[in-house]
Amino acid sequence: AMTGHQPHPGTGITGLGERTSEVKISNIVKGCGVKYVKTVDPYDLRTLEETFRDALNASGVRVIIARRECALLSVRRKIKEGKQIKPYRVDKEKCRGCMLCVKQFACPAITVKDGKAHINERLCVGCGVCAQVCPFNAIGEVK
Repeated sequence: AMTGHQPHPGTGITGLGERTSEVKISNIVKGCGVKYVKTVDPYDLRTLEETFRDALNASGVRVIIARRECALLSVRRKIKEGKQIKPYRVDKEKCRGCMLCVKQFACPAITVKDGKAHINERLCVGCGVCAQVCPFNAIGEVK
């Protein structure tokens, strides 16, 4: 996986920082004869899971492209545009301490405090994936 900071054929920028034509991975795999090509947002967990299930039931070569702007670059862009980053918070009453968000999601903003998940709002990039991961709906956007 790439962090989004490296120039690659899909960015339209060369390794020297010069503009060039953008190469679409989907076009390359379709050009190789792949019939099943899906592009999904990896932060939309429900759609991502459905796409994987669909791909497992399809025949032939299957390609799933997970595409989304790097979270760090997204935060920088939003700050530059004057937009507010809305962090997420754990509702301690709803959190059951299952630690799924800590162990499986492994976000650097999520830690354990008093046996329950805790989100450091200064580190949270506001992506919302943690809220999708929590089986008890204990994570939500700070209001």
